[in-house]
Amino acid sequence: MEMSPGGIPLAEGGEDRDGLEMDVLQVRFGPVLPHWPAGLVLRCSLQGDVLVEAQAELVDGPARHEGDVVGPARGIDNIASLLALAGWDDAAAEARRIRDTALEPGDGAAGSELERLRRRVRRSWTLRWSLRGVRRLSDEDAHARGLPADVVGDSYDRLIRMLDRAVAGVAATAAGDTGTRTNDAGRTLSTDHLAHLVMGLDLATARLVLASLDIHELLAGQAEHEVSHG
Repeated sequence: MEMSPGGIPLAEGGEDRDGLEMDVLQVRFGPVLPHWPAGLVLRCSLQGDVLVEAQAELVDGPARHEGDVVGPARGIDNIASLLALAGWDDAAAEARRIRDTALEPGDGAAGSELERLRRRVRRSWTLRWSLRGVRRLSDEDAHARGLPADVVGDSYDRLIRMLDRAVAGVAATAAGDTGTRTNDAGRTLSTDHLAHLVMGLDLATARLVLASLDIHELLAGQAEHEVSHG
């Protein structure tokens, strides 16, 4: 690709889905962006603001060890990211405050605060309208792609499940159930999954979908393993 003097990539011609030629821009997102899965790099071909091709890879991802305990604060942080990307800054700030409270040992206030946030989210028709229908996945879609069962539904359904899990996790912690491990192994995604989930979406919608997946750990996909061991 030719580069402008400032180092900014220039668009190239490419065929649109309607058969017309449109400019295609090659861009890379990550690995460090606000409200973005840690270590994720998404290499995209954009026609306008629509992702027509995508390839995901993991850079310096955290090592995962079986039996690791992931506290509810991680899930609350993901909730804050989705609310921020949906444009509800006030609720996102509230979620971040609750996350900080949940990190304080022996502080039981996070449970009641999180329950209030869950009720507030459920009452918001604007948020529901914003997220309804955004990358809806059926049981068949999840099974065919090897996705965790809790991605079924649309981005609003996934947000509500995130809140439900966080409420349950905070309650278990407050009850002293420190040995309980969240079922993150059943919700682990690989980079192979992500490209299929964002293809055909505009960039803003793709970011909402990624945030709705409640990613706790991201594993390198098969293509990355082949490259690293090739």
